[in-house]
Amino acid sequence: MTPAYREIHHNFFVDNYSPQENVDNDDGSAYYKTHDNFFVYGGNGMKNDFGGHDNNHYNNIYAYVGRAVGFYDAPMLNGHEDHFYNNQVILTGNDVGSITCSGTGTTVMRNNKYYTKEGTVKECGMELKKWQQNNSNNDQGSTSAKYPSDSAVMEWASALLNIH
Repeated sequence: MTPAYREIHHNFFVDNYSPQENVDNDDGSAYYKTHDNFFVYGGNGMKNDFGGHDNNHYNNIYAYVGRAVGFYDAPMLNGHEDHFYNNQVILTGNDVGSITCSGTGTTVMRNNKYYTKEGTVKECGMELKKWQQNNSNNDQGSTSAKYPSDSAVMEWASALLNIH
């Protein structure tokens, strides 16, 4: 039996005392669509380990997170991959995170905008552009640029959450 997707959307999350992540898709968490949220701080944007699968993070803004994605225990099962797409991620470092980089069940990533101090980001141990050139499925459509201003980030959040 497969459950219907549960949705977490249109929230303003601040990770304060234990900055690991705001939504923790682990311990078998499955079938979540986390979208149109504004996340501030945290070690990871999307985190998934210990059997989590079929989780989708999209159309979110992750402001001042250590890494976009943190998967720690094993590759995704083929057909039950996690998806991370159409997100804007302001990183405190320059590494997208620990994703499943090869084999079956690789993490599905695409059309993300990554921002770092230097304007460059690494994914699976390579500069983003080189990683994308290795395989047509590697985070295609994603870009990296230098940090936006704080006021630009707040404008994005206001538009995302429809706050005037």
